[in-house]
Amino acid sequence: MEKTKRSVEIVESFCGWDYLLELIEKCEHRRDKGLISALFETGGRVSEVLQLKKANFVIQEPYIIVKAMPVLKRYEKIGERFDDGGKKRWITRRKKGYRTFPIHTKEPLCSELIDHVIGLESEHLFRVSRVQVYRIVTEIDKNIFPHWFRAQRASQLAVEYGFDMHDLVDFFNWKSLGTAVHYSRMGWKGLATKMVR
Repeated sequence: MEKTKRSVEIVESFCGWDYLLELIEKCEHRRDKGLISALFETGGRVSEVLQLKKANFVIQEPYIIVKAMPVLKRYEKIGERFDDGGKKRWITRRKKGYRTFPIHTKEPLCSELIDHVIGLESEHLFRVSRVQVYRIVTEIDKNIFPHWFRAQRASQLAVEYGFDMHDLVDFFNWKSLGTAVHYSRMGWKGLATKMVR
């Protein structure tokens, strides 16, 4: 059986709060509920979410302000070289980036995130590995994967809050509008909401 590559391109539009709440209900532990909520609410990559600490969260009703969340996959060009085929390649190094953004406390998954943050006895939000995160997610639904939550968040922000491409770039701290186009899909339901007069 051929294994297909999982991609955010399979996300047609926001799946809806009911489905996300079903996923939360399938979690056995408070930590796992907090993890699923954090993956969605922050829209972070697994490695970014796993670096979060209690100090990153400031509750200022009606928002949670997530401060200085690490942004990975950032590189700066420091030189160039030619490969064996004579093709020019960039020499890069990892560049640290951070993002600060709000989460509305009235969102249905937010209470799970708040409960987890408040109930923490340690500094780190989650003491699990990337492999454990994949296992937790696939145990609640074998058809989804951790990065799926990132695409769902982008679609939800576009559909429910009317975020345009520039808003999404600000929220996720993306470098280009092209990334926003890649992640956010409104689907027919989102398009239908635009037709209301």
